[in-house]
Amino acid sequence: MLRPRREDEKPSVTFFNKFARYFGMLMTLVYVALGLFIIFMDEEQYNLEMSQTARTIFGGTLILYGLIRFVRAYQVNSKSRRDR
Repeated sequence: MLRPRREDEKPSVTFFNKFARYFGMLMTLVYVALGLFIIFMDEEQYNLEMSQTARTIFGGTLILYGLIRFVRAYQVNSKSRRDR
């Protein structure tokens, strides 16, 4: 059975929590960078058979997803700092 947390009980910050926090931020950068790469890459050099419109939509979706992940990670990080 779950019991409510008392005020004097602080959540412990483990190695996994720190790793997950930094990994989440790193992945936001990866998604945004990959989206920009797909939009602006030279299609002849990388031989990706997609139209420019499809590349723009896919790259924009990756950038948007990266920004959403960043906002969610920022909210979780700021909430965990307030709880300390």
